[in-house]
Amino acid sequence: MEATHKFTIFADYFQFIVMDETSDADFSAIWTEEALERMLAADESALCPGTLRNVNVEVELHLLKRAPSLDLNAYDHVSEASFVCSSGKVVVMSCTGYLPEAPRIDVRPGTYEALFAVSGVATISSEWEPAEDKYSLFLWPGAARQAKLLKHWKRAA
Repeated sequence: MEATHKFTIFADYFQFIVMDETSDADFSAIWTEEALERMLAADESALCPGTLRNVNVEVELHLLKRAPSLDLNAYDHVSEASFVCSSGKVVVMSCTGYLPEAPRIDVRPGTYEALFAVSGVATISSEWEPAEDKYSLFLWPGAARQAKLLKHWKRAA
């Protein structure tokens, strides 16, 4: 079933977590230089999308039947990856959130491909000022894939 789930998440440490309920990912180990550039750290059972602000941010999780045909021009930054959700429950939370109380989304157990897309970068004037940045994660059943940067936002000079 296709669905969109919307969250306001405290992006503590400029990130949030999307993971299999039973994941034991070491988030400190998956934030490599490449992951920082992608703004997306990936483990076999978890994704850790990065944000541009360390405040509450708008997050949309889109569950799809197949890969979306995104217009990359509509987004400022886009990365791809995959993760395995063997439990059938995807958890979405702040990296300092309390796992037992975090929202869960029921999915069919298996491997999910992911596109992480950031929009509204130009509306950010400072980390704490209100802005219209949005962090969208598109998930669909698929094959394992290496994390990869597709489009990189550039800070104004």
